[in-house]
Amino acid sequence: MEKFKKYATIGLFLLLIFGLLILHIALPDQGLSYSERRKLEAFPKATLLSIKDGSFFDDLESYLLDHFPLRETFRGIKADLHFDLFRQLDKSGLYQADGHLMELDPVLDEKQLALAINKINAVISAHPEAASYYFSIIPDKNYFLASKNGYPAMDYEKLISSAKNGVPAAYIDILPLLSLSDYYNTDSHWKQENILPVAEKLLAEMGNLPHERSYTTHELKGYFGVYAGQAAVSVPADTLRYLTDEVTENALVTSLEQDSPLSVYSEADFKNVDPYDVYLSGAEALLTIENPLAENKKHLILFRDSFGSSIAPLLMGEYSRITVVDLRYIRSDLLSEYLDFTGADVLFLYSTGILNNGAILK
Repeated sequence: MEKFKKYATIGLFLLLIFGLLILHIALPDQGLSYSERRKLEAFPKATLLSIKDGSFFDDLESYLLDHFPLRETFRGIKADLHFDLFRQLDKSGLYQADGHLMELDPVLDEKQLALAINKINAVISAHPEAASYYFSIIPDKNYFLASKNGYPAMDYEKLISSAKNGVPAAYIDILPLLSLSDYYNTDSHWKQENILPVAEKLLAEMGNLPHERSYTTHELKGYFGVYAGQAAVSVPADTLRYLTDEVTENALVTSLEQDSPLSVYSEADFKNVDPYDVYLSGAEALLTIENPLAENKKHLILFRDSFGSSIAPLLMGEYSRITVVDLRYIRSDLLSEYLDFTGADVLFLYSTGILNNGAILK
């Protein structure tokens, strides 16, 4: 009986080892990890130099880890053990609290904030022909979540005060209109259906008298945000919702980077690596949204990060044209080649995460 147990254990061990090896060889390599939103390592090319200096074996190890059979299953088991069994408070900088997943960002980087302020000010200085300049800050979820649950949090008051005082534009305070429930549980972004009061406040502060718009809500279930994949924990899916009306349905969206017109919303993009691309097709250097139903010829230039993709459609009713600019993908000194600031309202709408990483703005 003892020998049987011994041989059975050895047999199971060999079966596991060789079974995983066979699976590794048989299963096709995946180019992307949709859960982690990143490219997976490709099989490294062996050269005499890479073998000699050891870099081939380092790259091979990374490749094998990225394409390990049942990798996602093992990632999930490890994450559940990390949080549920060992009761650790965070995993690689990610934590769970109040039903939300979030990434720790506890340090205010004043140098990075200064870079962001300088970049905004450079745009303002270069374009005095604009009608008015406005500035508003979107808090990330840590503003509502971190310190309340005993996690370290950056000095948001200092960040907001420094940015507000450093940018010569009319500041629009939207913080009182937001709470944790306005953000997705598994993602960093806010929910479009919850930010109508924010849009109304921005429009009013920019001198508009918002017309009432009658929206239809569309639901896309099974939305797992960026933190669900990174943390690899078992969490309920969010539901992504987007709002349409006659303004969004008649709008014409053009991109600097794409030849074909875009849509305000694209359900097909829900299957992208980042499903939030449903809003304005995600990351784009420069978009123009034309509203043929507008009762005026007003032009809004919206400098934004990814949060701006979902609020721009809610601002469309009061402008005949909105130009959406993402300085992460286009240099500010090239803007004059592609858009006219004359008489435009200009709104800088940035999340605290972008302001705290100002070098990302070009």
